[in-house]
Amino acid sequence: MPKNDLSQALQQIHAKNIPLPPQRYALLEYLYAQDGYATVKDICEALIERYPHLQATTVYSSLLVFKRLGLVRELAWNNASPRYEAAICS
Repeated sequence: MPKNDLSQALQQIHAKNIPLPPQRYALLEYLYAQDGYATVKDICEALIERYPHLQATTVYSSLLVFKRLGLVRELAWNNASPRYEAAICS
């Protein structure tokens, strides 16, 4: 299985001059460390200790930016919560 390439994702963000505050970086880092999909709830639970004021709306807006850049993939089916995974592999 190909390894997710966080460094390549970061290069794309910097090349497009997209702001990368600490919470957004942590979100991207989390997704690229996973072997599969994660929900927004999973992400919030994983990052809440580091960022106690992190809200789901912040995660959703960051995921939208990452999706538009092609850095994450969204999987949604029926009425289930969407799931996200890293889209760049080495």
